[in-house]
Amino acid sequence: MNLLSLFLFKLYAHCSSETLILEFAGRSDRNHARLLHKFPSMDSVSVCTRVRFDPNCFGISTIFSYSIQSYINEFQLRVNLVKGKPVQLALLVHGVHGPYKEAFDLDDFWHSVCVSWSQSGGRWALFTDGLVVSRGEGLSSNNIGPGGRFIIGQEQDTFGGSFKKNESFSGSITELYIWDRVLNSSEIYTMEKECSPNSSGPVFKWSGSAMEIEDSYLAAQSSGVVKY
Repeated sequence: MNLLSLFLFKLYAHCSSETLILEFAGRSDRNHARLLHKFPSMDSVSVCTRVRFDPNCFGISTIFSYSIQSYINEFQLRVNLVKGKPVQLALLVHGVHGPYKEAFDLDDFWHSVCVSWSQSGGRWALFTDGLVVSRGEGLSSNNIGPGGRFIIGQEQDTFGGSFKKNESFSGSITELYIWDRVLNSSEIYTMEKECSPNSSGPVFKWSGSAMEIEDSYLAAQSSGVVKY
């Protein structure tokens, strides 16, 4: 049975646009999507996406992971889900794991998540629903390497593979955008307020044609309103 579907949904009741949604129905060591974008070396990066977590799935989970051939744990957004507690998010850069920070309730609703990182001082920031949750520094001072594999929904233990079920994502992901610069707080707040991910200059724009879905998946289309 295929456990990941590709849906065309009207994402929010107060937004008019439609978007593709990756639906990860339960943990799996196979379900994933790989971005087809060719990444350059980056001394700063921002990633924004919208997620809905499975309220019955607990433990460590991976929203995305980026690996290069010379270093597998190059860039990741990790999640710790504990029953009865808020969702905890953490950024990992070049093997350096940042602290888990409480972000929002595990409530089966959609939330926006943005992370940014800069080589300068290893500065990082985490935003949810348009507002800053946490900032810090010292999270690696190495460039994020070029030519890597960016995987949605799985943590990579080898370059582009060796997924583990107990670190996989369960829930829904959509509208993932990437910039090769640090987005400021005003930009992130405006994107949330205007219900639009299109701040200037993303190097990756969310599109079904811009990613490769694991070939055992069912690609389906549906319509409706996702809870927000």
